[in-house]
Amino acid sequence: MLKKPVAIFFLCFFCLFFLCMGKAAIGAYNDVGGFNTAAELLNNGMYLEALNIYQEISTYSDKQDNRARALLFMGTTYGLYLDQYDAALEQFDKIIKTYPNSQTASDALFNSGMVLYETGKFKDAYAFFKKYMEKYPDGLRRQSAEVWADSAKSQMSQTRKPEEIIAPPLYERDVEDTIIRVLIKNKAEKITIHSEQNISLYNPFSKKMIYTGSEPVTLTKHGEQLAANGRNLDLHMCVVKTDGKTIMVDNRRFRGELTILADSKSLSVINNIPVEQYLYGVVPKEMPPNWAKEALKAQAVAARTYALYIKDKSVDKPYDVESTTTSQVYGGFDSEKEESNLAVDETRGQVITYDGRLIVAYFHSSSGGHTEDSKNVWSADLPYLKGIPDGFSANVPNGQWSFFVSYNDMQNNLNKYGLNIGQIRGLNATGESQSGRLLGVRVVANNGTTELKSNNFRIKVGATRLKSTLLKMAPDRDGILFTGKGYGHGVGMSQWGANIMAQKGFGYQDILKHYYQSVKIVALSSQ
Repeated sequence: MLKKPVAIFFLCFFCLFFLCMGKAAIGAYNDVGGFNTAAELLNNGMYLEALNIYQEISTYSDKQDNRARALLFMGTTYGLYLDQYDAALEQFDKIIKTYPNSQTASDALFNSGMVLYETGKFKDAYAFFKKYMEKYPDGLRRQSAEVWADSAKSQMSQTRKPEEIIAPPLYERDVEDTIIRVLIKNKAEKITIHSEQNISLYNPFSKKMIYTGSEPVTLTKHGEQLAANGRNLDLHMCVVKTDGKTIMVDNRRFRGELTILADSKSLSVINNIPVEQYLYGVVPKEMPPNWAKEALKAQAVAARTYALYIKDKSVDKPYDVESTTTSQVYGGFDSEKEESNLAVDETRGQVITYDGRLIVAYFHSSSGGHTEDSKNVWSADLPYLKGIPDGFSANVPNGQWSFFVSYNDMQNNLNKYGLNIGQIRGLNATGESQSGRLLGVRVVANNGTTELKSNNFRIKVGATRLKSTLLKMAPDRDGILFTGKGYGHGVGMSQWGANIMAQKGFGYQDILKHYYQSVKIVALSSQ
């Protein structure tokens, strides 16, 4: 897996944590709600979606400090989670120029130096660290700036290739850890564990066994610690293993091991499982297992790539992904099917890379005839997520739809997401992409006008009914009738298109290279 140098990782994480925990004043736009929503999206690996929330805050907050903070979050997200260093620097530069006297400006100045250092631009990094020390002689990061300035100065005399500075390609290095940590149960009061063989509980810190037996184990909270069958374990965390093939959690079977966590309120269960076995429980939940074999193989490679990408960015968290649509749907052992397991096995260890790095392998149900650029849906312009003509998805079953939403319901739904929309008078499109999708919508209300990216609007109004942004609008006095094609955000691989391509004889690599631009399919060297 690609690993960022430790220093910048902890710098950026500290910055995100500090800002999220700080109190943001509530203006017309619900800044607190926006920051919390974006933080949750980041925590769930939905990096592009989080960018859109930060962009909304930077646009609609009536508090200057919060607009600046949102830009800082955007820059940090670009750099830390998406490896989009130029985009990160652009956001930091906006803060420095637009909000030069804010506390956030000092963070932007320091973080700019860190991004430049990480990308091997040591001369520019040195200049930023020096400027930070000059402008903020008593700043919180003064000592750190001195250390990094000295390091940048020493590096300036060395000649190094960019790939030596950042990371060698993924497929040229060993992959040490492909265990995926899946949150399968959260906010539980008790958890009952069964197995066809002995169950053993371990202290994860000392590795010492603290219980073993063939009887079911019920775990509950004892204060902020765990109790097993009523006996206090004096631990807030334990690892559960079995001699059998699966562990049953409240009548659901899973491969691998479990980590049980207790906090002040509830219990959580994390399934620690090798990525290939994880995919056994993902592919049949994300794509019908009776679909064409090559489509299932394409889905397996995309899902593997996505999971490992998110894992690489989640070392500070107790888990990598959730078992719901928040990440990828994971059903565990009971959801496995022979056809989808075979698709996983026949693509074992294969991932999608761009420029030697894992991609964010977004996929959706159907494109409606043309996929979309990531920059038109979210804010990030990722070179491998470009819109293309997609005749394979043009005429899929149930590919056309309609949905009427009243202005009153529209207002209520938008306001639930932190906006302050008054009585709606109308809705206007603000442009159309090459794919034919709306780029944005302008909500005209009695207290002003609000512009949103079209997919943001779709999610807020109801993404399961307003199925895509490839649509037409027909207004009347009470609301809008939307008619459209496709289902989902339209970025990356169309699952319906993949199935039709497979039926027409295309292989899974052909499918992936059709939907993800200029990519390579490579094998992890440890597989």
